[in-house]
Amino acid sequence: TPRLSKSRLNAFRQCPKRLWLEAHKPEEKVESAQLQSVYAVGHQVGEIAQHDYPEGIRIAPDNDLAKALVETRQHLPSRKPLFEATFEHEGLLIRADLLLPQGTGWHMAEVKSSAKAKDYQYTDLATQVWVAQARGVEITRATVRHIDSQFTLRAQGDYRGLLTDTDAADQVAGLLPELPQTVQQARTTLEADEPDIAMGEHCNSPFECPFQKYCGKSAPAAPSYPVLLLPGSHGKSLARRLLADGYEDLQQVPARFFSAPLLQRIHKATVSGEPYLDAAGAARAMKDWDWPRHYLDFETMGYAVPVWLGTRPFEQVPFQFSCHQVQTDGSITHKMFLDLSGANPSRACAEALLDSIGPKGSIVAYNAGFERGCIRGLADRFADLAPRLLQIEQRVVDLLPVVRAHYYHRDMLGSFSIKAVLPALVPALGYDALEGVQDGTMAQAAYQEAVTPGCAPERREQLTQQLLDYCKLDTLAMLELARALTTGTRSI
Repeated sequence: TPRLSKSRLNAFRQCPKRLWLEAHKPEEKVESAQLQSVYAVGHQVGEIAQHDYPEGIRIAPDNDLAKALVETRQHLPSRKPLFEATFEHEGLLIRADLLLPQGTGWHMAEVKSSAKAKDYQYTDLATQVWVAQARGVEITRATVRHIDSQFTLRAQGDYRGLLTDTDAADQVAGLLPELPQTVQQARTTLEADEPDIAMGEHCNSPFECPFQKYCGKSAPAAPSYPVLLLPGSHGKSLARRLLADGYEDLQQVPARFFSAPLLQRIHKATVSGEPYLDAAGAARAMKDWDWPRHYLDFETMGYAVPVWLGTRPFEQVPFQFSCHQVQTDGSITHKMFLDLSGANPSRACAEALLDSIGPKGSIVAYNAGFERGCIRGLADRFADLAPRLLQIEQRVVDLLPVVRAHYYHRDMLGSFSIKAVLPALVPALGYDALEGVQDGTMAQAAYQEAVTPGCAPERREQLTQQLLDYCKLDTLAMLELARALTTGTRSI
């Protein structure tokens, strides 16, 4: 029987089929770039956690677990901090991130790169405590050691205070009794044939499963418009009830099931194939927006481990913006900013923004809370620019609620993201035609690659153009969406 580990037990809890595939068909795993980035940040945070204990002992690496078990037994009597202490019980092997001497026992800390402790992290910790205690190790304290979002980088490379502990004693105590049964069920799954489990919401909760491509090959053809596309908490709750009643295809659901106006519109447009467009209503919603109108979009980096002095973990620092400006006569100008120097781009971005946007006119964003937050963040950082920046922030209006209330096309599949709305309302524009960077996650990856010292000049030039093209399309898309919403026509 393949060996169980903490990560495999997590896979079992998410989906027994995922556990079976992890052990028996690992070659079918496809990990997204985003998932690999999460792993890299987790490794970085783990290294920082170890730096707090210069006298600590690092146990043998994952590729020699037999040696790791031996080394752990050898070093426990030293009463020194142990990194990746390794224990095995009933075929379940765990490696503790930090095992720290405390009194006559040990403080076990599970190190995570999140800003707070999460339910599945308590489960991770409980699994490790259960195995360690079964091997005779007294665990006197159990915590999730995670990033403190209030930490501010004051000296380059000094991350003392970046991590903080959340006590997990109660959560662990509540989880321990169920572990023997869970382990036995996981072991039974590993010994049996591949489980037959249909794909569903569990494929992305609480983690993105890397076997979705494999499972999708054998999955029955899904309806073009599944009920699961219904948006929002109310929509998802209704979708679950519909599935329980045997409805999978939204086109087959009777209209009587829908009471919320938004869900009614989605259902009607899906069944009829006719897009819903209330151009008069959209025009009324935007009639008080001042001219000239400035269509604004930021791209940001939010490092979990801050790299610029004065910044906090996950703080969204804008490194790029695009702004399309439209006058009352319809004339359009475009301005943009991009800083790939690798230095903190905040000051240059704030000054460029003030130079680009005059004192008049509404500033249009899509899901505008993000843009407002970026502008407020710049104002908080630069007191001398704050009055002008805050004046800009007060002029921001949001296009997303206008779209949500006045337009729906069934090809949007329940999503009101600009990337779903644009090809439906303005078919001539689309993100698929862009080379390289097609969404915000790709933009962040491109930024990180471009500012890396080893990035070749020709590659950096290529990334620069991709970023400029992507951000430009974001604001051009808003401009064209606003035009099409209110007039039913478009310029392109």
